[in-house]
Amino acid sequence: MPSTVPIFTLRDYEKRDFPALFALDRLCFEPGIAYSRPELASFIEQRRSYTIVAEWNAPPDEADEETGSGVKPVLKPKVQPGPSRPLIAGFVTFHYQREGYGHIITIDVHPDARRHRLGTMLIDAMSEKLRKMTAFMVVLEVAVNNHSALAFYDKHGFKRIKVLPRYYNRKIDAIFMTKRL
Repeated sequence: MPSTVPIFTLRDYEKRDFPALFALDRLCFEPGIAYSRPELASFIEQRRSYTIVAEWNAPPDEADEETGSGVKPVLKPKVQPGPSRPLIAGFVTFHYQREGYGHIITIDVHPDARRHRLGTMLIDAMSEKLRKMTAFMVVLEVAVNNHSALAFYDKHGFKRIKVLPRYYNRKIDAIFMTKRL
């Protein structure tokens, strides 16, 4: 049986997306790092804030074993919005700062959409939007214990600048990272 690689469509955020984005953020991050409903709403709705949403073009096959091609099929996501709404596979929220740089607030990719280049698609779309706004760089913070995110950002050319002590929940350090656009 051939594996199904999901195809995603990127689009701008719409207010009706918020419940799905909030649920996805809770799924992607542990308590203390995941945003509360008011925090996430505030970040998304702030002036000069942008959110790019990724939808599944077609739900992936419900398969659970590796195929002969070496590509693991993707499971159908368990978080489903209301009827006839496309499933949200991920999103990125970022701000454009007056000083000419972008700040990634969060990038969330559904566990079933990981390892299918969706994070790269979101980073690329965000970077392109920031370049059009004449941003010269992008910054972010990531928990020191989030090894997969650190590897992802390293792979995409972000540089580790400094440790921010007790950044998350006043307990977990963060690494401040930057990337020139």
